[in-house]
Parts: sequence; structure tokens; C-alpha cells
Amino acid sequence: MSGLNALLETARRALITQQIGIAVTSHNVSNASTPGYSRQQVTLVPTLASKETFGYLGTGVMAESVTRIRDKFLDQQVQYSNSATGEADMQQQILSQVEASINEPSDAGLSSAMTNFFNSFQDLSLHPEESTARNGVIQQGTLMSDTFHRLHNEISQLQSSLVDDASAKVTQINQLTSEISDLDVRITNAGANGAEPSDLLDQRDLRIEELSKLANVTVGTDPKGSVMVSIGNTMVASRAGSVPLSVVQTGSQINIATSSGNVPVTIGGGELGGVQQLANTTLPGYLSQLDTLAGAMINRVNALHSTGYGTGTPPPTGVTFFSGTTAADIAVNPAVASDPSMVAASADGTSGNNDIALAISNIVNEPLLSGNTLTLAQYYNGVASGVGSAINGAEAVQNSQQLIMSQLESQRSSVSGVSLDEEMTNLIQYQRAYQAAARLVNTTNEMFQSIIDMVA
Repeated sequence: MSGLNALLETARRALITQQIGIAVTSHNVSNASTPGYSRQQVTLVPTLASKETFGYLGTGVMAESVTRIRDKFLDQQVQYSNSATGEADMQQQILSQVEASINEPSDAGLSSAMTNFFNSFQDLSLHPEESTARNGVIQQGTLMSDTFHRLHNEISQLQSSLVDDASAKVTQINQLTSEISDLDVRITNAGANGAEPSDLLDQRDLRIEELSKLANVTVGTDPKGSVMVSIGNTMVASRAGSVPLSVVQTGSQINIATSSGNVPVTIGGGELGGVQQLANTTLPGYLSQLDTLAGAMINRVNALHSTGYGTGTPPPTGVTFFSGTTAADIAVNPAVASDPSMVAASADGTSGNNDIALAISNIVNEPLLSGNTLTLAQYYNGVASGVGSAINGAEAVQNSQQLIMSQLESQRSSVSGVSLDEEMTNLIQYQRAYQAAARLVNTTNEMFQSIIDMVA
């Protein structure tokens, strides 16, 4: 009877084990399209053999563990690529808006406005005694000033909007790090008995992957399987809890620090890193270049205009044409704007002299910027082309990272993805094994019945 009992126990283990295999296969098939899901497999091992007089007799099979198939190296590469892609995405998105504001080449751009302004002084030199030409100079000077204002305001507003973007992304980071920490506690608790909570691990890895799109992350693990997620030089999530971050704004500068303790956090990539780079360096650089351009324009035009004479008795002189010092406040001098006779064209005060008007119109050819190597137009063209080059660079990174991500996803899918064909093959295998084990139970039952009949 002990032999038959052992046979029944072997069959029972086989039934349970194949049922586990079918359950794991069913779980894989159900999650074939679930984002972040890793294929799971059951590890089957023979149970301890029984020592008999004739030797060792096998006692069947058991499911040793259910584990997920995952490649940590691929995960690290995906995280790095995510961070680079996120930063490039933000730069391309924001710089495209800057490019739209600059709007070059076009009739509505600053380049055209500067050309029209200097051309208006050229027209004045042909008719230095006429008020119509002076009105044209004031009009073109006002239009050019307005274009400076528009560019400055749009880039400044874009820079201000990045503060809200940074705050939104920090909120996302805090949410993700909190979820990662909570999942980490559940994982270590579930794994205390040596089992692997595969679904929880997938959820944690998916959150880390989402986090890597927002900022540069470094992930370490301890012997208990707990993760230590750092952004820059700061650990933000672990089994001990998450560390919330906040945006610290100093003037127009955006910095990130821990909410408790205000410890600076270095952001070296991701969407938040892109926002910080744009807000702290790129956009202020463009505003500074606009201010430099406007300042050179104001200083040179005023230097010439203040030495000239307008019309009247006596003709006014010593009047500056522009007020302001930067792209934000450049404007036609209100005194000149309200009295066209104060527009200087003459160098000596005589009617018909056009030396000052000619000299101002020729400013367009003077190398005033970058160590007296670039004209106003050349300097501004450099600013506009710099924006285009930055966009091209961001798009190049996007394209290269998309190619890398495609390759990484393909590799990861081949390792961790669910193949329905393979799962169907496994299902048939487990099904046949289950049927055979069930047949073994029937056979053993018949053997029991034979013995009972013999006794009766």
C-alpha cells in the first residue's frame, strides 16, 4: 500500500506542478500587450528521490520558482537613452518656438525691420529738407523698436513658462519616486521568504523607466533586492522612503533642491534637465544677444544723430534718436517722435545737407560687434542661425536616440517579451503532462481497486 500511496503522491505533485505551469502561461498570454510586463517562466525541478532497497526511486516534480526574464544591462541602456531623448525633446520643442518668434527670413522679422530703418535714412538723405522723409524715419524706427520688444517679450515669456514646466515635471518626479519607494517596500516584504514578486518588480522597473525620461537616474540594488534610485548626487527613492524635490527660483534661474533641507540636486538630463538648461542658459543667452544688438544700434545711431541738425530756426542739435539701452526698452526718443523736425540729417545745420542721414544709413555696413568684426545684420544672422543649428542638433539627438531605442526595445522584446507562439507551445506541453498525470491517478486507482477486490 505504501508503494501505491507514493505513486499517488507523485501523480498529485505532477498535477499541481503542471497546473502552475498552465497558470504562468495563462498570465503571460493575458499580459502580452501590457506595458512594462516581463515574460515569466516556472522552473521545474525533480523532488528528492526515495531510497529503496534496489536504489533511489524518483518521487516526481515540483515548481521551484516563478521568475521573470529580464536583462538589467538593457534596462540601464534604456534609462540612459530615455534621459537623452527627454532632454532633446524639450530643447527641440522650446527652440522651435524661439525660431517661430524670430521668423527669419521674412518681411516681419527683425532683419527686415533693421534694413527698412536704415533705408529710411537713405531716403532722408535724398530729401533732407522734407518732413515726409522724417516721418518715414520715425515710423521705421518705431517698427524696428516694436520688433525688438516683441522678440524680447516672447522669449522672456517662454522663459517664464519654463518655471511652470519645471514645477509640473518635479511633481511628476515626486509622484514616481513615492510609487517606487512604496513598491520597493512591498517587493522586499514579499521576497522575504525567497520568492520573486515578478509583477511588482515589473511595476517598479516601469516607474523607474518613466522617471528616467524626466531626469538622469542612477539605480543600485542591495542584497535584499531593494533599489536605491538617485538623481544626480541625491538618492530620491529607496526602501527607506522617497525624497521630495522642489523648484527653487532665483531671479530667472531655475534650480532643483530637496524640499526638506533645500539641498541642491544636480539635474544632468531628461526633460527636467532640458528645461533647466533652456531656462538658465539658452534663452538668457538669446536675450543677452538681443540686448547687445539693440545696445550697439542705440549707441551708434545716437552718437551720429546727436552731432547732426534737424530743421527749424535755429535747427535743433544734440538730440538722441533712441531712448533706452536694451531690446526691452529701445524706443524712438519721445521728443523726436512728437516733432519730426528734430530728426537730424544735416551735419552743419544748413538746409539740404545730408551728411548725417548718409552716415546713419551707412551704419549697416559698419563692423560694430564681436570685437568690431561683425555688422549688425551679420551679428543678428548669427543669432538666428544659432537657433536653427541648436534645433538641428536636438533633432539629430532625437533621431539617433529613437534608432537606439528601437534597437533596445527589439532586444528587450526578444528577451522579456511574450511570444504567443511560444506560450501556445508551452500550454500544449503542460496540458499533455497534466493529462498524463491524471491518467496516472486513474491507473493507481485501478490498482487500488484490484487489491480491494482481491481482499474481498
